[in-house]
Amino acid sequence: MKIQFKQLALASGIFLTVTTSAFADPMLSTGGYARQLQNMEMMKMIDADGNHMVTEAESDAYHNSVFDALNKDGDDSLEANEWAGPSKNSKLDLTTGGYSRELRSMKMMRLMDVDGDHKVTREEFLRYHRVIFASLDHSGDKEISATEWSMKGLLGK
Repeated sequence: MKIQFKQLALASGIFLTVTTSAFADPMLSTGGYARQLQNMEMMKMIDADGNHMVTEAESDAYHNSVFDALNKDGDDSLEANEWAGPSKNSKLDLTTGGYSRELRSMKMMRLMDVDGDHKVTREEFLRYHRVIFASLDHSGDKEISATEWSMKGLLGK
């Protein structure tokens, strides 16, 4: 009994370390995803008011829309068939083709699936993108300028 408890405690500690670090370290995106997200065309798509700044609210609204576009069955979680779609190369209308392709890779799905249940909930999806937002917001003002958006060396680039 004592050994089982220690094993359970060890396994729980490892799980917490892995899941916490998945969101604490934005370098856990793929290089292709980072490159596609950080192009200026994507910034313009996310910048809803067109003021050349992306706010946290704009980022959340945009990523909620992306999640909704993927969530074909409306159950607030994305399974592999929704993530990749009928054709892995099918483009989401509200993204660039490159961003859609990189986002919809199974590697990105696994990065966002923190609890390992083979689906990504809306909260997991948004939490992941909030960490990405924070890593791009060098000034800490909850807005990302074009300069911050395009800085090299971020997100595993």
